[in-house]
Amino acid sequence: MVKMIQKTTAFERIVHLLLALSCLALLLTGLGFLYQQELGWLNTIFGGVHIARGIHNWGGIVFIVSLIFSLGTWVPECLKWTSDDSKWLGMLGGYLSREKDKEIPPQGKINAGQKLLGIVVFISGVIISISGLILWLSVPSALWVLIHNVCALLFAVFVPVHIYLATAANPGTFRIMTRGDVPLYWAKKKHPKWVKEIGAG
Repeated sequence: MVKMIQKTTAFERIVHLLLALSCLALLLTGLGFLYQQELGWLNTIFGGVHIARGIHNWGGIVFIVSLIFSLGTWVPECLKWTSDDSKWLGMLGGYLSREKDKEIPPQGKINAGQKLLGIVVFISGVIISISGLILWLSVPSALWVLIHNVCALLFAVFVPVHIYLATAANPGTFRIMTRGDVPLYWAKKKHPKWVKEIGAG
């Protein structure tokens, strides 16, 4: 029988799920508002512009709450940057390398790419949350609309990349977000420093 190791708690998975679902809802409705002529049909999926606006606003509250909870889950891990992380990032984790046998710098609980993405998501998430609340609760200004939209477009780029890397590009990773555990041999290969740190090896 394959030995499994717990990588995420139920709380961490719930926070991630809320963040992911609210982010997707915000992204789809937001793109429908931003590009009404080209993508306005997106809002018909949610029952029309009026309902989509409500989903966008209240989905934003769910996003903010999950972002706050992330301060106790994945954000601290993202801030643990080491020289191995810099080396990993320098070679893009070996994803684009033709040298399949080239040694990849050992990683902790999450790799450098995930850390960088997490930092970008959190910072842009805070900015998009603040600007979104201002646009919702006060008279919109061109500056806040611009800031909000720029951050939204960042999400539009990074979220699909994150989804791809967490599924098709890395078989076995999606299990972390559903069940929370992974095979020990897989963890030793992908996150050897973390396995050593918790004494699971």
